[in-house]
Amino acid sequence: MGSLTVDMILSAFLVFVRIAALIMSGPFFSTAAFPKQIKLFFALVTTILLFSAIPGDTVFVPTDADGFFLLTAIIMEVLVGVALGLVGQLVFAGLEMAGMLISYKTGLSFANMVDSMNQKQSAVIGNLFGMVAVLIFLSIDGDKVYISALAKSFELIPVNEASIHLAGPYMLEIATYLFVIGVQISSPFIIVLFLLDVSLAIFARIMPQANMMFIALPVKFGVGIALMILVVPYLPTAFNMMLQHLFDFLAELIGTISP
Repeated sequence: MGSLTVDMILSAFLVFVRIAALIMSGPFFSTAAFPKQIKLFFALVTTILLFSAIPGDTVFVPTDADGFFLLTAIIMEVLVGVALGLVGQLVFAGLEMAGMLISYKTGLSFANMVDSMNQKQSAVIGNLFGMVAVLIFLSIDGDKVYISALAKSFELIPVNEASIHLAGPYMLEIATYLFVIGVQISSPFIIVLFLLDVSLAIFARIMPQANMMFIALPVKFGVGIALMILVVPYLPTAFNMMLQHLFDFLAELIGTISP
C-alpha cells in the first residue's frame, strides 16, 4: 500500500460515512442490543477491509475540494447508507406488523413486553415474529448479502454522485409491500377470527342474556393459540420467502439511485 495522502484519507472517510449510516439504520446491525461504540468500530473495520477492494475512481476526492463539496458529499453518503438500511427495515416492519395484527385479533394487544432488539415495548407476537425474522435473516446469510450489496454500491454509485432524489418514490413503492406482508402472514388469523366473531354475534342474538364480553375473550384467545401452534412450523419458510425479496429490493434500489 502506498503512503497515505489527503485525498485517500478523505475518500476513506466518505466510505466510512456510508458504511456507518447503513449499520446505524439497517436490519440486525442497528439493533439496540449493540452499543454505538461497537457499531462504529464494526463500521471502521468494514471500511478498512472494503476500501482496498473499491475501485479508486468511484471514491476519488480531489485534494483541492472545498468545504461545500465535502459537506454535500457527507450528506449524500449518509442518505445513501440510510436508504440501503431502510429497505431491510421496511421488510422487517412488515413482519412485525403481522404480529401486531394477530395480537390485536386474538386479544393479546394489551400484553406488551420489552423488545430486547429495539429496546421498546411491542406486542408479544410481534416481538416473537421480529426475533424469528432476525434468526432467519442470519441463517440465509443476510448480513453477508448486505455487506456484498454495500460493496457493490460503491462500484455503481460513486461518492457524491447518487441520484438520491429517486430513492423517495422507490421507498414508497417498497412501503406498500410492508402492508402486503402484514396481511399475508396474518390472513389466516383474520379470516378465522372474523368467522368466530360472526358466530359469537349469532350466539349473542340467540341468547341475549349471555355475557359475551366474558365468553368472547377466552374463546378468541384459545382459538388464536391453537392457530399459532398450527402456523409456527411454517413461519421459517414464509419468512424466508419474504426476506428473499429484501435482496431484490436492495439490488433495485442501487440500480435506481445509481447515476
